[in-house]
Amino acid sequence: MSALLGSSLDYETTLPRVVRLAVPVLGDFCAIDLLHDGSELRRVACAHVDATQEPLVHELGAHHTIAPGAALGIPAVIQTRRPVLVARVTEAALRTAAQNAEQLALLRRLAPKSWIVTPLVAHERVLGAMTLALTESAGRYSRADLALATVVASHAAAVIENARLYREAEAARRVAETANRSKDEFLSMLSHELRNPLNAVHGWATLIERGQLGEAQTRRAIQIIVRNVKTQIRLVDDLLDMSRVASGQMRLVVRPVDLRDVVEDAQEAARHAADAKGIRLQPALEAPELLVSGDAGRLQQVVSNLLENAVKFTPKDGRVQVQLQRIRSHAEIVVSDTGQGIAADVLPYVFERLRQGESGSTRGQGGLGLGLALVRHFVELHGGSVYAESAGEGQGATFVVKLPLMLADVREGPIERREGSALDPSLAGVRVVVVDDDPTAVELIKEVLVQAGGEVTECRTSDDALREVAQRRPDVLVSDIEMPGQDGYSLIRKVRALGPEQGGKTPAVALTAFGRPEDRIRSLRAGFTLHLTKPVDPAELIASVASMIGRAG
Repeated sequence: MSALLGSSLDYETTLPRVVRLAVPVLGDFCAIDLLHDGSELRRVACAHVDATQEPLVHELGAHHTIAPGAALGIPAVIQTRRPVLVARVTEAALRTAAQNAEQLALLRRLAPKSWIVTPLVAHERVLGAMTLALTESAGRYSRADLALATVVASHAAAVIENARLYREAEAARRVAETANRSKDEFLSMLSHELRNPLNAVHGWATLIERGQLGEAQTRRAIQIIVRNVKTQIRLVDDLLDMSRVASGQMRLVVRPVDLRDVVEDAQEAARHAADAKGIRLQPALEAPELLVSGDAGRLQQVVSNLLENAVKFTPKDGRVQVQLQRIRSHAEIVVSDTGQGIAADVLPYVFERLRQGESGSTRGQGGLGLGLALVRHFVELHGGSVYAESAGEGQGATFVVKLPLMLADVREGPIERREGSALDPSLAGVRVVVVDDDPTAVELIKEVLVQAGGEVTECRTSDDALREVAQRRPDVLVSDIEMPGQDGYSLIRKVRALGPEQGGKTPAVALTAFGRPEDRIRSLRAGFTLHLTKPVDPAELIASVASMIGRAG
């Protein structure tokens, strides 16, 4: 038995052979029950000297459960972790060991004269129990038999535990290998998706720099550059959003939102891409004003992602339809297309992050596989649900978003739609100190502010900026965060340590590539007045600097 137990990690095959070796040497029948999910017992092996009795032995094992306070039998042994020896089985012992009338009837048919039940324990973990019984023999079990049974059970438990640990390690290894492959594929895909727009930006910018383009070509080149930069910003934003979702740090700015406005804005944003492919974008917004409580920006991101996804996977001259309707107490946004559809084996996973229907260099569409994952998370954060339907490849796809409606109109005033931005404010006479170790960044910021009328002093280090603030008393300080030597946090702390007459209360804008919520909190706690994330829109930068004027008091 020892040699057999040590010969294989496949205990499901080994244990039936072990119990057959135990019969009739250790008893007239032997059974092994293993514990599953903490409360379920499964008889994995049994043998009897009379083969016709083995179905009875197996059926008896099917009626065991872990009952609290059991006095005898397998449940009691598992709970106490102590073996049980019944040298002479009486009717009273049968009644005590049976958990119900059906089990008592089976025990009477088996007619055990003496039995031993010993726990299977390995590394302080109870795995199950081994039962030995005499039904045909005239002898009775003794303490010596109990000791031998305990040794066999200990060896069997060690083998079972080692096999389980090995299987768990193998499963963990396979999961890790799969995760590594997914990570490598994602990084490769991310590199591809970032390099594509970067290639266009670099190529057209080089042609502009060399003066090889005419006026019309230059305007077109600039449009292409701006479009590709926006694509990169969108990719980075999706990555940051997914990071916030995964870490539970996503926060919503909740207010009453008119879904019709959200859908119309998202539809307008997707129209350019649809027109470029000759795709008909058909709205069906039959519902009147539908109010939900939520974050307007995130809800627009949901609809935009669905529309962009539909346009991306719909061939030229296809059709994309977006519907908005009220179904009892909730609103439904339905985006359907006549595109390539979703295969049946992919459909259950379309909302999982980093999952796409195809991968590798031959995939037909770009993207990181984050858009639909963000859709699901944002919808669920709003208390709603989303699902996808498709008849299969080439049959188009439909995505349905369900959101709970507000029970009552709780608005204090009318909700106004955004109708474009006002003219950029003037910075005439405003003195600004700009500090960034990247010369191109300083040059860009200076150009934006100077065109708005500002007077800009450039600094490349924190020490230079601190000296300028103390000497010139600027109206506003604009600083990067990550810089060699002393970073922006150190700079603003030193500025705030100055007296008011030395510029210690100068309003300060943190202009940085760090855009997580915790980064904003850290910069504001350090002493910055405002936190802006790169790349920043020139109009936003001008408006932000203008809003700082007069705050130094």
